Amino acid sequence: MPFSKKIIQDKELSVQIFKDGFSFCTQSARPFFSFKSHKLEQGKALQKLLETDSFMESENIRGVHFNHLATFVPKILYNPKQKETYLNYNISLEKGWSIAEMDTQDNQIKILYPVDKQIEDTLKHYFKKISFTHYSQILYDLSSGVKNEKDSIVMNLHMQDTRFDLFVFKGKELLIYNTYPYKNEDSFLYFLLAVAEDLSLSHEDFDIIFFGKYSRYKEYYSALEGYHNKISFADQGGFVMFDEKEHPAPYFLNLFG
Repeated sequence: MPFSKKIIQDKELSVQIFKDGFSFCTQSARPFFSFKSHKLEQGKALQKLLETDSFMESENIRGVHFNHLATFVPKILYNPKQKETYLNYNISLEKGWSIAEMDTQDNQIKILYPVDKQIEDTLKHYFKKISFTHYSQILYDLSSGVKNEKDSIVMNLHMQDTRFDLFVFKGKELLIYNTYPYKNEDSFLYFLLAVAEDLSLSHEDFDIIFFGKYSRYKEYYSALEGYHNKISFADQGGFVMFDEKEHPAPYFLNLFG
């Protein structure tokens, strides 16, 4: 079943921040800039970069953080005084970082993630009306917005080049969310099948839905087909036409969020 993906429209800009670089995605341009050759800091170099492809003319701008993992806390259990404790399960805060907190659209989950204030302040300098979120919030909201049967179990998978995100829902209830690193088909299958075993799921118990379908991950789709036959791909019947190799999370190339 397709997700309600919001495609980037004219005058919209998605600024995506990764550990090793950043991307400016518009309706017509989707460049990725490595931190080895470009910096997200105020100055002539960034000003010149922003003036290309009419990035500065954007009227609706969203910043999306990929550079650190997020922590999900059920809102019924959430204690705002314990923010650092929750986050420290995944990452330790560094000097100059703050903790951002967001609510999912269904108001069931509090999402916490670390923010490098220098990066956000730089982007706010150039884009006065920019708003920020974490990519996991977008994926959760897309997943939870699907009208699954009450007792149906669905595993949604989001592929990135060095890790993948996994959401398991039973109806509208989130059973598990996690992000796993992988290097090859074996490590990908190991984590995925381990989750199914931990949840006591047989092959017939659940569907697997990938966020998009991309040529670079073809070997992983094929490897999984040897273990599971209830596999589908949201949003695309075939492989996505554009698949810029430099961008580490291709599902977000045309997603505004």
